[in-house]
Amino acid sequence: MQAERYEEAAAQFRQALEYDRTLDDARKNLGICEFEIREYTTARTAFEQLTASKYHGVAIYYLGRLDLIEGNLDAAIARLESVDEKSGIVDATYFLGVAYFKKASYEEAIKALRNCLALNPRDFRAHQWLAKALAKVGRADEANQEFKKTRGLHQYYTEGSTAIAGCRALLMEKKTIEAWVACKPLLDTDDVDKVTAIAMLFAKMDDQVHAMTAWERAVNLDPDSPEANYNLAFACFQRKQIGCAKHYAQVAFQLWPQFPEASILYGTILYMVADDLEAVKVLTRAHELRPDDTNVNRLLADLQTRSKSQ
Repeated sequence: MQAERYEEAAAQFRQALEYDRTLDDARKNLGICEFEIREYTTARTAFEQLTASKYHGVAIYYLGRLDLIEGNLDAAIARLESVDEKSGIVDATYFLGVAYFKKASYEEAIKALRNCLALNPRDFRAHQWLAKALAKVGRADEANQEFKKTRGLHQYYTEGSTAIAGCRALLMEKKTIEAWVACKPLLDTDDVDKVTAIAMLFAKMDDQVHAMTAWERAVNLDPDSPEANYNLAFACFQRKQIGCAKHYAQVAFQLWPQFPEASILYGTILYMVADDLEAVKVLTRAHELRPDDTNVNRLLADLQTRSKSQ
């Protein structure tokens, strides 16, 4: 289980429970393993059986996460709010914030996510969702600061996962194929944060081919994430797939107009495909956000020259 080989671990815990049905430790661990391998129905049964045990807090936390995955937002919020901070389950406030965000209760989401960050300031996931919630309520400057923080903290998440850390070690040794073989199965999850961490890991190692696959999964799980859409657009751009890059860059730009990289990338692509009128609008926005960006200034000057020559 500690090695994140959940299917094998689940088999052992099931065998233990066959010997002794009273082993709550085994039932708790089995529930966690089943949750991780997306056997949600049996995971729910395991945790429901633990609500009156010493693992009540853990059971309620996972039942709340199952409600969140299944879209039962009110039930998820009620359960996650009831998890006592003394239980040591720091992630309860994080998933509570996500649940409030998905319910469009953005001020409540901000409050929960700030509580999460008070307990764990290095959690890039909380900074990312906090940025999106702040953007929804029009607090653009604060949102932009939170978006910036996510990029410097994603390594914390990779270090917290044995499996992802193993992929990172292989990539550091330039064993790209072995790293992808190890990491690709980890994308088969509903945890968009884990997928994002994997995508960032491969992108950082300049493996845009595999990063693109991971970003596609991230966008599928969270289509309203400006960062995931931008990164998928950038991966497409790096691979010279301009149609793909244009689509996702446009989505990122529309989702978060204050996102400088998204406006720069989208404006550059519009310039390349000679959509000059739209390119001027987007690159002007990029210039407002990054007035000293030499590439943006060069493209705007060239567009002005084009316009005069027509």
